Amino acid sequence: MQYLCSWSGGKDSTASIILAHEKKEPLDVIIFAEVFYDKEKKISGESPEHMRFIKNTAIPLFESWGYKVVILHAEKDYLDVFHRIIERPKKHMHHKGMKYGFAISGLCSVKRDCKLKPIKDFYKSLGDDYIEYIGIASDEPKRLSSMHKSEKKVSLLEKYNYTEDMAKKLCHSYNLLSPSYEHSKRNGCWFCPNAKLEEHREIRRLYPVEWTEFVELEAVENLAQPKWNVFGETLKERDKKLNSARLIQMSIYDLLK
Repeated sequence: MQYLCSWSGGKDSTASIILAHEKKEPLDVIIFAEVFYDKEKKISGESPEHMRFIKNTAIPLFESWGYKVVILHAEKDYLDVFHRIIERPKKHMHHKGMKYGFAISGLCSVKRDCKLKPIKDFYKSLGDDYIEYIGIASDEPKRLSSMHKSEKKVSLLEKYNYTEDMAKKLCHSYNLLSPSYEHSKRNGCWFCPNAKLEEHREIRRLYPVEWTEFVELEAVENLAQPKWNVFGETLKERDKKLNSARLIQMSIYDLLK
């Protein structure tokens, strides 16, 4: 029997690994699935500061504890999913022949194709002889109820009665709380419609050309999902906010000279 942990780098899955270490629970492999925005250019879809935390802080510590860490990548990236031609629509028949377009919050095809698929393929290669640790806190009854339907999934947070807040504090005590939590409650891809302004500010600074190309995706024709954020602002509006914030910063800098 192999014991594995699906690790996102977020507080709950990280706390699960810490508990396994503290409580001497069996843990053979830690699995991290990295989503790419542009695989050819090696531009991750994960927050840059989060990936630095993953590779430079968390993984070296976990390996020093004796755990094996495997980073998985899907064959597809965000741009593959965006430009995919819909050939057999299941519901909206008029989408046939159109490009998929932007991912929808709550129905994310990028998560399905670029994150969950490599994890499922990895588990499939193991057969049935494994147990998977899932980062679900004791104060998440609906998620726990769903998890209990599978005999192969276990929550160490539930076993040791750790709430989400307790999980966050546990990570902080080990200096294993991702810096992405400093400006957001979420821990996800920067191209997600739920991404915060602070996340995009860093992306535009690091990848100015790719950021411009990302904003221009809204101008692509024949998209089944043409809006980056169905319930909020457009990417052009987001870009204008970033420009305004930059001008304000420059003005303040001039005043301090």
